[in-house]
Amino acid sequence: NIRLPRARSSRASRLPSLLGNAGPMVDAALEFVVDVDGLSLYGLSHGLELVQKLLERADHAENAKAPRPEDQVILGRKEELLDAQSGIRRAMGGLLDKPSLTKRERPLAAAFLQAQLTKAQQDARASKAVERLQELLKKVGDVAPVPDSREVRNVEASIKQMEAEWKEVAPLHEKWQAGRHSFKTNEDLQAFRRRYQDCSRGREASAETLESALCARRDEVAAKRDAAKDAAAKAGPGAGWSSIAKKPLAPAPTARADGFTRP
Repeated sequence: NIRLPRARSSRASRLPSLLGNAGPMVDAALEFVVDVDGLSLYGLSHGLELVQKLLERADHAENAKAPRPEDQVILGRKEELLDAQSGIRRAMGGLLDKPSLTKRERPLAAAFLQAQLTKAQQDARASKAVERLQELLKKVGDVAPVPDSREVRNVEASIKQMEAEWKEVAPLHEKWQAGRHSFKTNEDLQAFRRRYQDCSRGREASAETLESALCARRDEVAAKRDAAKDAAAKAGPGAGWSSIAKKPLAPAPTARADGFTRP
């Protein structure tokens, strides 16, 4: 059975289910971003997206003649959401001062900076801010991507393995349900059903598990070290060692009758 690695943070798993529920939505959004130091740029970006969607609903409620009750609740928490938005932006700016970004994070960082730049360009007094944002955008575009954390790469490897297994079990399960396949024994059937159910549940949970891993702040030094170790292990011994290992050993020298050895 394939099992996904357990994610360190469960905050990200709440995001998809909260976008349509007004009750605990604001609390969950604020809880998600309460510890910005524990979030990667990916996590900060997604937290900012959630907060901004809530602020849009608050603005709509503020201007609507008959706002929905759930939007009025969000409007009542607007100041808290604005504070959270400012805190996330500051945290993102701090990370981008010396950008260390994965492939996923580079476009998110560029989009964030471009939005800030567009806003700053509308203010004639913000020439220094415009210049600074342009510098940061160039940095983000020039910097080489860094590896994901080992946790993210482990989850992705598990997902890849799970998808390969799904390609095997799903067609067979479909044939069995249609009566076009039978198992030799009941034990075989039950074992297959457990395999199918485990794989199905794993696939359903994989998106949240990966999201949580991506949102967690990574140790940059450890991520680079682990990626290098994994790459070396995957590559195996170098070409020089491989050629030496494959080279046949020379035959042992044989003794001659006169006592001298013959090569």
